[in-house]
Amino acid sequence: MPDHPNHRSPSPLTQRRLMGLLSGALGVGVALILVISWQVSRHMGMGTGLAWLAGGATVLFAGSLLLVRELGRQREEHRRLERELHDSRQRLLAQQQAWHELRDLQQEAGDSDFYTSVLISTTRLMNVSRVSIWLLDDESMTCEASLDDTQVGEQLPIEDLHGYLEALRDSPSLVSGEAQQDPRLVCLNDYLIQHGVVSMLDAGVFVGGELRGILCCESPTPRRWHAEEVSCLLAVSGLISQFSESLRRREAEQDLYRYLHHDDVTGLPTLRGLDTRLERHLEAGRFHLGVLRIGGLSQINETLGQRGGDEALNLLAQHLQRYMSQSLPGIDLARLPSNRVILVMPDTSRDVVHQLLAELLGSLNAHPWWVANQAFQLQFALGVASYPDHSDNVEQLLQRAELALKEARHDTRHFVAFYASELSAWQQQQNLLERELREAVRSQQFCVYLQPQFDRQETLRGAEVLLRWQHPERGLISPGVFIHEAERSGLIRSIGNWVLEQAGQLLAGPLANTPLSLSVNVSVQQLRDEDFVPRIARLMHKHAIAPGRLTLEVVESLLLSPGISLQLKALRDLGVELSLDDFGTGYSSLRYLQDFRVDEVKLDKVFIDVLQQAEDAPLARSIIALAKTLGLKLVAEGVETPFQLEYLSRQGVDLVQGYHLARPEPVVDFLTRVQAAPSLLNHG
Repeated sequence: MPDHPNHRSPSPLTQRRLMGLLSGALGVGVALILVISWQVSRHMGMGTGLAWLAGGATVLFAGSLLLVRELGRQREEHRRLERELHDSRQRLLAQQQAWHELRDLQQEAGDSDFYTSVLISTTRLMNVSRVSIWLLDDESMTCEASLDDTQVGEQLPIEDLHGYLEALRDSPSLVSGEAQQDPRLVCLNDYLIQHGVVSMLDAGVFVGGELRGILCCESPTPRRWHAEEVSCLLAVSGLISQFSESLRRREAEQDLYRYLHHDDVTGLPTLRGLDTRLERHLEAGRFHLGVLRIGGLSQINETLGQRGGDEALNLLAQHLQRYMSQSLPGIDLARLPSNRVILVMPDTSRDVVHQLLAELLGSLNAHPWWVANQAFQLQFALGVASYPDHSDNVEQLLQRAELALKEARHDTRHFVAFYASELSAWQQQQNLLERELREAVRSQQFCVYLQPQFDRQETLRGAEVLLRWQHPERGLISPGVFIHEAERSGLIRSIGNWVLEQAGQLLAGPLANTPLSLSVNVSVQQLRDEDFVPRIARLMHKHAIAPGRLTLEVVESLLLSPGISLQLKALRDLGVELSLDDFGTGYSSLRYLQDFRVDEVKLDKVFIDVLQQAEDAPLARSIIALAKTLGLKLVAEGVETPFQLEYLSRQGVDLVQGYHLARPEPVVDFLTRVQAAPSLLNHG
């Protein structure tokens, strides 16, 4: 609420000046009467002169009396104005103090505490007995908070409130001294009569530009609402809007944090949620890391659906936790994708660990798993790697535990295996892969595919550029097979720059006269190169790429790199758009979206896969709402069903891509698609 300047009422004549004027007027009046009486007595006799003298005195006395009464009236009016001004200043000070207190409270309070504080402050400031906060959804207007507990939870159907809500959308406040006769409130007449509301003052609560709630002041008697009261209520409703926006962001961030750190199916932490415990084991100096594979879930999924598989995983997690607490205390568990569980064990001799884990595997493999009153048999195998003997890097330790797991699956006696150097055949394969990649770069064995991107009307708007390796012996290979080795060997820089050049040639060539844009994935190593921004500048100039037609997709982990903010700003200054790829699966934090300027967010398919079995995707909905609030374009990838497309369109996603609309396709096929859409041509 803005501070108001001090108001000063116009100063009337002071009492001393008025008394001086009155005395002067009386003196002049007496002098005139005496002169007139003397003149009359000279010409008309003493009696007539005395009569004139008496009459003049009477008139003078009456005038003086009227003047004194007027002086008293002005003095009382002046006092009244001063009292009103003082009361107004006190109210403004109280409003400002309450506003500042509520503003500070909204940063940390929960919704219940904040709403209660708003109600108490508003009741005091507005001197009104009934104050309530109502929230809107698609179907009803619900009383969320009120000092009258019986009113909380009361609902009014949205379809019956059209006139009232339209009035609030047209003007941020609704003032009515006689509510039951107000044509704007006809739809509320039953409510007004039921609660004995005679006059009311309501202020809209707007979130993201939409009316999402109402702050209501209701009086059982006729009342004239002053302008300062309207301003006060609008200021408080503005705070509720800010609080609602802040609360929505906090809830979205909490949802994402919980999703990244906690597995809802098993109740176990994810690998990221295990970070703190891993740090403790690293500080201890030695520990064992095991990867437990769960086989047989596909049979349960095929028989009972995914819910059945989820129930089996939940039963397994409970069984493991009970077993650990009784037989293997000190072991930490976490859920991995692809039906795997991590075990982190304190330092113990290899023989003891092998024996304990063999007993665990024997117990698991012999255990019948009852799901939906049906018994299923699951198969378990466990690979183990030791820190620091097998690696002093947790990521590589996990890889080596996975290698040991492959060996354990062939051990039909114990189903447990430790990593050994003999398993380094995998490393030999990686070395061979690196040599073949270097040859692929030298002899240009790579090609690009394009996956079309569409708007909500299924109109083609652009494409994501995808890399493929045309291997001379193994045929077309997707990047999932070789990209990790390309990054490890540093070849990703030259490969990534080649892909960028291909995108530039497409934008300058066959797509030059179209409005289509292209998105290119950029690796962390590329962006960390000092020459990367100048390279992009040369690419934009060489191919005359218009601003907004080239989008670079970056991963969230990049945002943790020191100095990256300047790199991203320099790229945006060149007219390149930036997209945060796979948002929500990495280092997700709303702070990053506020600290680093990006143009769009890509919603990873993991958030919409839930729509294969459910009718809603709360996490996807939260991310979409967040992107809209921050003014970001949102692209959903992995759209595979008509329902997913319809749901995302309804939620306001800007662009979609996925197998339901189009698979990745060779450049020539994509250009054929463009030629078949005349509306995309001749936009140069």
